[in-house]
Amino acid sequence: MAKNLSCFLLCALISGCAHLVKISYSPSAVLHPNFTKPVTVWDDEPVELDLTASIRAESRPYLEHYDEVLIANEIRQRGLLHEYRIPGRGTPLVVYAKNPGITAHQQHYPQIGIALALTAVKLERPGQAPLLKLYDVFDPVVVRSAKGSEPIAANYTAPLAVLDSRARMVAGSAARGFLRPDDPRYPTGIYLIQPYDPNKIPILFIHGLVSSPISWQNLVNDLCSDPQILERYQPWFFLYPTGEPILESAAELRDDLGSTMRLFDPSGAAVASHHIVIVAHSMGGLLAHTLVSDSGDALWNAFANRPLNSLSLSNAERNVFLKYFYFRHQLEVDRVIFLAVPHRGSWLAVGVVGSIANRMIRHCQSPAEAMRDLEARYPDILTPYFARVNARGGPTSLFTLAPNPLLDGLASLKIQVPFHSIIGDQGIDEGTDSSDGIVSYTSAHLDGAESEKMVPAGHNLLSRPETVAELKRILEENLALSRETIRRMAAPPLH
Repeated sequence: MAKNLSCFLLCALISGCAHLVKISYSPSAVLHPNFTKPVTVWDDEPVELDLTASIRAESRPYLEHYDEVLIANEIRQRGLLHEYRIPGRGTPLVVYAKNPGITAHQQHYPQIGIALALTAVKLERPGQAPLLKLYDVFDPVVVRSAKGSEPIAANYTAPLAVLDSRARMVAGSAARGFLRPDDPRYPTGIYLIQPYDPNKIPILFIHGLVSSPISWQNLVNDLCSDPQILERYQPWFFLYPTGEPILESAAELRDDLGSTMRLFDPSGAAVASHHIVIVAHSMGGLLAHTLVSDSGDALWNAFANRPLNSLSLSNAERNVFLKYFYFRHQLEVDRVIFLAVPHRGSWLAVGVVGSIANRMIRHCQSPAEAMRDLEARYPDILTPYFARVNARGGPTSLFTLAPNPLLDGLASLKIQVPFHSIIGDQGIDEGTDSSDGIVSYTSAHLDGAESEKMVPAGHNLLSRPETVAELKRILEENLALSRETIRRMAAPPLH
């Protein structure tokens, strides 16, 4: 009975990550404009096309080689809890284009394609062809127009719905990345779903165990209801196979964050390169902790009984351990928001569920081989917990999610930036005895947080209204405390 229950719980966790958006629309919602020439047809008449300054260079190849143009307000969607539209001038559009994935920049956008959120505003001109101006609705000048006397119409939910409706394989990759971390369906990395804006602050979302960026879809959509967030922030996502050991995923996160910043901002002058906010759920918060703390020897000492510099290792072998166990806080990160993070582990990982799941996971070869080779060369070098892990075939994410000295060491590292905690409480207990059903309060709590919010929810609290409201509050506070950043981000007036 216990085994059957555990398998059921594990399947429920996996299937819970595969929630998808579905869309429908009538044939009249499909348009066929030509965005490659100075004159196109709109409302059955020729118009002169004007790609305004809000249409960034990153968008233009997808705009010129689109696969589908849809009238956004005619799209019907199921899956996102709310819809956010702004009435005003023009016709909101969704321009969907496949991603060729050829250039380095294209490889940081979803493989399933790009959904551009635009609005077409037709202006009559006596004696001349009408002018059709295209705006990116996420551009600050468009967002700001909503406060004026002539707002530009916008639909913020439709582009996300169109993109997520094509994300079945992304959602399905959550289980594969958990069970076969050495063979994930999609490359580990940071992905953007909107054209890169150097003047906006990235919110880097880091998902948890048996999950993918699809888990954020409702929360990201709900943040679109806040004009300040629309105007000043852009969503980024870290995708990784959650079956691999936490320290390996964390090292990949640090490497990819650095390479992404260098790619989009080689000079390092953009706002986006210096003011990142991290929002991390569950196991993702453990990865995030390594971005904002200095390890010293704390993690290595929890793993091994001898100093690393006392071992006779090749440069390649030494670099593997340096990559996993040693790091410095990333100066480009300004703030971290932890959601239901098991800073001190979860006993679920060592219960029947964890035991079954660990047997299902195919062990990552690189960390397992490094650990096995180290103990073969230096018997008794591993601390007792990791000696047991090694005897069971090597580390997986679940082994390192169980309460253990490594997590205690990570939790003890001082976080070098302001941070916040949002913690679920199923109402089983109160105060320090509470739990979200997977992570206890004592594991999710960290001393020193600027704020700590208890949400009446289970572990999957991402789309709860209380969670969304607290995130908005923190993000708005972050802007209020960054006046220099806001001045640098000032956009030109709308014209």
